[in-house]
Amino acid sequence: MFLTIDQGTTSSRALLFDENCHVIDSCQKEFNQIYPDNGWVEHSPEEILSSTLFCCEKILERNSERDIKSLGITNQRETILVWDKSNGKPLYNAIVWQDRRTSIFCNNLKEDGLEGMINKKTGLLLDPYFSASKMSWLIKNIDGLKEKASKGQVCFGTVDTWLIWNLTKGKVFATDVTNASRTSLFNIEKIKWDDDLLKLFDIPIQSLPEVKNSNDLFGESSLLSRSLKITGVMGDQQSSAFGQFCYNEGDVKSTYGTGCFVLANTGDKIIYSEKKLLSTIFYKIDNKINYALEGSIFMAGGIMNWIKSNLGILNNISDSSKIASSVSPESKVVLVPAFSGLGSPHWSSESRGAIFGMSQDTGKDELIHSSLQSISLQTLDLMNAIKSDFSQNNIELSSLLKVDGGMIENQWFIQNLSSICNYQIYKASMKESTALGTALMSGIGVGFYSGVDDLQNLSIKRDQISPSMSSNLRNDIIMNWNKAVKLTIEMAKQNNV
Repeated sequence: MFLTIDQGTTSSRALLFDENCHVIDSCQKEFNQIYPDNGWVEHSPEEILSSTLFCCEKILERNSERDIKSLGITNQRETILVWDKSNGKPLYNAIVWQDRRTSIFCNNLKEDGLEGMINKKTGLLLDPYFSASKMSWLIKNIDGLKEKASKGQVCFGTVDTWLIWNLTKGKVFATDVTNASRTSLFNIEKIKWDDDLLKLFDIPIQSLPEVKNSNDLFGESSLLSRSLKITGVMGDQQSSAFGQFCYNEGDVKSTYGTGCFVLANTGDKIIYSEKKLLSTIFYKIDNKINYALEGSIFMAGGIMNWIKSNLGILNNISDSSKIASSVSPESKVVLVPAFSGLGSPHWSSESRGAIFGMSQDTGKDELIHSSLQSISLQTLDLMNAIKSDFSQNNIELSSLLKVDGGMIENQWFIQNLSSICNYQIYKASMKESTALGTALMSGIGVGFYSGVDDLQNLSIKRDQISPSMSSNLRNDIIMNWNKAVKLTIEMAKQNNV
């Protein structure tokens, strides 16, 4: 048995897996979202920790007789925390990956011509999405933090680091390569914190964690009622791809949670994108490193939460499939969900949500339909970008798109995704691929599995969905989408002149 923490953007979960990839037990606890200002998103570090501990203890309590071999951690990436090294007290709220407060700072660095250097070292673009600009903001806005950081008196860490620190009662200050690779401070070729980037963002190396392999030992969970070896630590999207068995060059997966993330395996080669995709570390097991190209959509399932909670036009998100099916496929209503800017491949941090094509006949059903369809269309943009980059580098992209996440239960959406992207979709029968990936990595960490080759013998049941839309209708939908995205970006530029 392997216990996995899946610490996400809106909730913390703990799941117990057996050796055959089956979920034996699970527990979930939501926590508050904090919006101090326009475009700002924060979490309480104490709530992240307490909700995680609550879920773990429930699992341990209900499975006291089971032999649990290890504890793995997968987490929301890019979210950054800072705490006092002497007492573990947070010095500010966690600044979430969705937060856009550093847009001006990032744009200024772009104007100084620094994005190329950052991209070459990290595989990332200059955007508030990543951790470094958030750390820089904290350094500038918390009195005395810079001096304390330079003396090694504070800890900067992504969510995995915060959890490991607390679970080991401050004995281990570490992260894994997948999380480090998303900070804009980590050199993904040299596999270490980069001195030039630390200087650029004014981050003292004394305040950063040790970087380990994903299958390394990260100490023992002395904070829990049962002591477990902590091994198998991965950022959520890399863990999802690992749990989807994307072990071969060209394999591609897409995860639909709060956001959407498409990740394509590039083997042992770093591929620098011509289409504004991200080059990232997929995993590192002992001495073997594997890279990937990734595209990020900031709003996927988050759009449906907005429809339900903010607009109040959807009683239950599960109803959206039936409602979308009732709307004419030829509806011209287009929603561009740029609530926190646009991610890959557009990268327009100033853009905001927009709706086009409404008429007097437009009602709530059309808004729900266009919201779901916008997720498929954003995925299409990413798939086209990946195809282009792979073609430039003589890599053959798989003809199958493996999907997971909460939204794959929406039947209308998953069929629309296949039709819009014109792709065969492999839908995992178990939607917990993110947590599964870390459980498998944890199994490697404790020696239960010998490595990736051993995992190839495992399998999970999948359903296959094929495209079913006429080419004329598909082309019209895509044309209207492209026009709407272009107008949204142009409006953002005009508003920021």
